[in-house]
Amino acid sequence: MFSRLFLFALIAGLVYLNYTTPTIEDHKAFLLTQLQQGYPLPDEMQEKIWKDVDYSNFLVCSFMKTRLDSKMITSGYLKKVKLINNKWVDEVRADLQRQSNSY
Repeated sequence: MFSRLFLFALIAGLVYLNYTTPTIEDHKAFLLTQLQQGYPLPDEMQEKIWKDVDYSNFLVCSFMKTRLDSKMITSGYLKKVKLINNKWVDEVRADLQRQSNSY
């Protein structure tokens, strides 16, 4: 009896964690708020950023990382997204400022 109850609780916990895992849209919205602190980003610059990042979902948590060298950018758990790599945000923001100044 106890083993069935324990197994049910374990399965229910995993289902709950899977249900509350942040989606790719949650990660993108969080990153946009971090990147747009100085000025709003046009859609073409946003598309360029999203081509360089990759989303990974591990059922109970999710991550956003760079495609080239797989550096972690954000992590998500229980519908919360957290910034891991401040340096990446600063580099992208500086890159986008250089590109906007060159136009």
